[in-house]
Amino acid sequence: MSILTRRRLGGLALGAGLAATARPVHAQAWPARPVTVVVPWPAGGSTDVLARSVSRNFSERFGQPFVVENRSGANGNIGAASVARAAPDGHTLMITTNGPITNNTLLFKSMPFNPSTDLAPIALLAELPIVLAARSQMPYRNVQELVAFAKANPDKVNCGTPPLGSAAHLAIELLMHRTGIRLNLVPYRGSAPLTNDLLAGAVDMGIDLVTTYLPHIEAGTLRALGVTATEAIPQLPNVPPVQAQGVADYRATGWISLLGPARMPADAIAKLNAASNAYLALGETRSLLQPLGLTPLGGTQDDLTRRMAAEIEQWRPIIAAANISVD
Repeated sequence: MSILTRRRLGGLALGAGLAATARPVHAQAWPARPVTVVVPWPAGGSTDVLARSVSRNFSERFGQPFVVENRSGANGNIGAASVARAAPDGHTLMITTNGPITNNTLLFKSMPFNPSTDLAPIALLAELPIVLAARSQMPYRNVQELVAFAKANPDKVNCGTPPLGSAAHLAIELLMHRTGIRLNLVPYRGSAPLTNDLLAGAVDMGIDLVTTYLPHIEAGTLRALGVTATEAIPQLPNVPPVQAQGVADYRATGWISLLGPARMPADAIAKLNAASNAYLALGETRSLLQPLGLTPLGGTQDDLTRRMAAEIEQWRPIIAAANISVD
C-alpha cells in the first residue's frame, strides 16, 4: 500500500471517528440561570408586591432564582424598553401595569419601543379596579345621581384625579365621554395630596384605586358612587359597577401582566403561562391580592394579546378627544 493510500485511509478513518462521536447540539433547558423580573415602577406598590410574590413562586417551581429589579421612570417606559431590548432567551421578563404596553403608545409622541412587536405577551395576572368616590356631604349617592346633577350643573362638580394619563384619569374621561357630562377635573401629582384635599373639601369627588379610598369609605367620610370594573368587587361588594348603573360599554381598570422580549422560546412562554395560572389558583394568592385591591385574572397568551389590542382601540378616541399628552 502506498503512503498516499495510507494517508487517505487514515483521513477517512479519522473522519468516520469524528462523525461517530459527534452528537446533536441541544439548547439548554429553560431556565438555565437566574431570571430577572423587571418592574417598571418603584418598589412598594401593588405591582411590585405582586411581582415579588410571583417571583418567589416561580423560583420554587423552576429551581432558579427569579429576581425582581425596579427600573422606574417615564411612566414605565424605561423599564419596559430595557426588557424589549433584552436577549430573547427567557431570562429577562417584566411584570407591569397596562400603561407602558398600551396607553403610553397614545399618550407619548414617541416611544422607545413598540409594545406590539418588541414584547412577547405571556399571561394576564390581575386587574386593578378603580372607585369613584364623593364626600359624604355631596347630594349624589350613585353614578346616576351624579350624572343628573352634573347635567343640571355643568362644570360645577370638581373632581380630583391622579396624574394625567393614569388609569383613574382615563376612567373619568371615559365617564364624561359616555354620558356627555362636564366635570371640572383637577389633576394631582399623586394619590396622597388628592385624598387629603378630598377629605378637606377642596374637591367634591375623586377617582382612584380602590385601596386608596377604601378606609375612608368604610369610615363613612367618603361615599362610593361606583366601581369601574364590569362586576362588583370583593372589597366593595355592595357598590354597583358604573356599567350596571346605566352607562353603556363602560369598563376602565388597570391590569397587571407578565411579558418578555419578542421572539422568546415558545416552550418558555408555555411554561410561564401555565405557572402563572397555577399561581393565581392558589388560595394564598387570593388572600394576598384582595388587600391590595387586585382581582386575579389568568388565561392564555392570546387573551393577553387581545386585551392589549382592545385597550389601545378603546382609549384611542378618548385620549384624542380630550387631547391628552404627557410629553
